[in-house]
Amino acid sequence: MQYKRWYDKNDALKQIMEILENSDFDTRNDIANDIIQLIVNKQYDVDNFIQIFNEQVPLTRNRWYDKDETIFSAVEMLKTINESDKKELFKEILNTILNFN
Repeated sequence: MQYKRWYDKNDALKQIMEILENSDFDTRNDIANDIIQLIVNKQYDVDNFIQIFNEQVPLTRNRWYDKDETIFSAVEMLKTINESDKKELFKEILNTILNFN
């Protein structure tokens, strides 16, 4: 199977991204803030995230999540979490999203 987007490779991540994309702006921002907070609370390599953000600022902002800095930051953090940490984190994010509904 060939994937179009980087997040299509993981079903939970794909679901998170679809929920974010289809949410209204305020809900999307609230969820993005919660994702960032979860990642910071888990004490993942925040310095690495900062370095990646500084190096990978997109020149063009064509993707739906590029247009808002909070959402962009949350998505980029999700992108850089190592595989071994993703499963537990994604469960917590999905629980957070369920609380919004």
